[in-house]
Amino acid sequence: MHELSLVAQLVAECERASAGQVVQLVRVRYASTIPEPALRQAFRMLSDGGCLATAVLEAEMFDVPLRCHCGFAGTLGHDDLIGGSVVVCPKCGEVSTRKRTAELELLEVRTTR
Repeated sequence: MHELSLVAQLVAECERASAGQVVQLVRVRYASTIPEPALRQAFRMLSDGGCLATAVLEAEMFDVPLRCHCGFAGTLGHDDLIGGSVVVCPKCGEVSTRKRTAELELLEVRTTR
């Protein structure tokens, strides 16, 4: 579950940015290749007991597109990506590589101040 390592990095960055203050809100963008329930579960698990324990996670998905020679032109899901840069076309099964992009982006950390 590579989502766990991504969220661990997110939590560490939020803790650093908040400087120990209680965090009210964390706003992120995440790739369509990350299941939202897995993102939320990892965030709750990794933020429990710290300055993020009561934080609300606002998550906005962005599409990871694929255009394949078979005619598929659409958004990739969790099962269509292997290791971050290897893509399997959901229509024909062709394997290709793509440029690796950020899968989880931190947009805002709001503290109680």
